[in-house]
Amino acid sequence: MSRIAEKIARNHTYIIAEIGQNHQGDPAIARQLIDTAAAAGVDAVKSQKRHIPSLLTEEEYNRPYDNPHSFGRTYGEHRERLELGIGQHLELKAYAESKGLDYFCSPWDLHSLGEMVDGGFRALKIASALISHLPLLDQAAASKLPVVLSTGMSNLDVVDAAVAAFAGVPELYVLQCTSSYPSQFEDINLRVLPVFRERYGRPVGFSGHHRGISVDVAAVAMGACMIERHFTLDRTWKGTDHAASLEPPGLFKLVRDVRSVEAAMGDGRKVMVAAEEPVAKKLRKVVARA
Repeated sequence: MSRIAEKIARNHTYIIAEIGQNHQGDPAIARQLIDTAAAAGVDAVKSQKRHIPSLLTEEEYNRPYDNPHSFGRTYGEHRERLELGIGQHLELKAYAESKGLDYFCSPWDLHSLGEMVDGGFRALKIASALISHLPLLDQAAASKLPVVLSTGMSNLDVVDAAVAAFAGVPELYVLQCTSSYPSQFEDINLRVLPVFRERYGRPVGFSGHHRGISVDVAAVAMGACMIERHFTLDRTWKGTDHAASLEPPGLFKLVRDVRSVEAAMGDGRKVMVAAEEPVAKKLRKVVARA
């Protein structure tokens, strides 16, 4: 049983703080994000890994990329500027684990996935953009590692096929997700959570890109055992993910409120709790005399 499964078995919501590429390609910023996540009390931090030659043709690499969020003259330069190498990810993994956190990545290509497996990562995340990349899913399934599957940009047929690809994987976590940045509340559709649970018989969770934290808390109340949220040190920084990310105060409040809901859910048995006993003795005497 993985650390993820052990925590969830204790009715502990597994909270993933998604760094993504909000580290701006700087390992020092990534470590600051890990420090913040650890202080907030999350369970894991997650980043992303791309092997640019596997993803971009020469034409795509050299395409001019002139916009306010660009980190390079071409799209390839932009992507490379934001990328961390496998050695840097392994250093961040060790750093996160020294803080008591799990660390894993979303591999965007087969090369990066191989690096994750060879590097001893304890779990894999399949991003919504890759849910229909069957060769990637098959290779991830072959690793037998726990898999976190986001389902943005998908209908049930697509999710069915992805879940089927992981039929032999002992631990699969299916996350409802809406891939818009930031997501509008009316597009989030938390009622998919019980549909996923009944349809797949797998633990379900929620990956959000919305504003605020109320939806995450509602997801936990609806049975999500895993929550993933992007976070950043500064939402005004250059980059497309920052605006849909929580800043440190929001991440702290998210963890606080999720833990409060966990405690409040209880076990479903209606009993008089110990804190009510002195109140009952006082108030029911008054009622009896009336």
